[in-house]
Amino acid sequence: MSSTDPDWWSQPHERPPQHSDDLAEAAASMRDAAEYLRDAATPAAPPKERDWDLSWLTDWVRYTEQGQAARRAVWSVGPLWTFFLWSQRFPFWDATGMSLIAFVIVGGLHLRAERKTTRLLTWGVPIGLAYYAPVAIVFGLAKVLVGG
Repeated sequence: MSSTDPDWWSQPHERPPQHSDDLAEAAASMRDAAEYLRDAATPAAPPKERDWDLSWLTDWVRYTEQGQAARRAVWSVGPLWTFFLWSQRFPFWDATGMSLIAFVIVGGLHLRAERKTTRLLTWGVPIGLAYYAPVAIVFGLAKVLVGG
């Protein structure tokens, strides 16, 4: 069998040694080319996200009108609503109902007028109720402890 015989590859035990080295080298170069093409065609991995990234919240508070209104309501309307609820000595569930009604009314006004004041009040009512919850719990426990 000569090296010009077209069936040299079908008989592995009679294959000349120079052809097996050429085939191994060609297979290795094809593997390298396939890996290169796979790496070139694969898109880059997205950047890894951190688990507790709160930059979306800080960006929202700093740069949007809603976030700025929420930040201002935390120290202005929220405490005033809490003080009003506390001064009237509402039970917590009555205060929740009043807050829901106020939220609906002020929210409806805001949808109609879209003013900064109505946005501030819309955020202040639920924030004030969130402030009032611990106040109601503490004063409720104090009332129970003193027997009143």
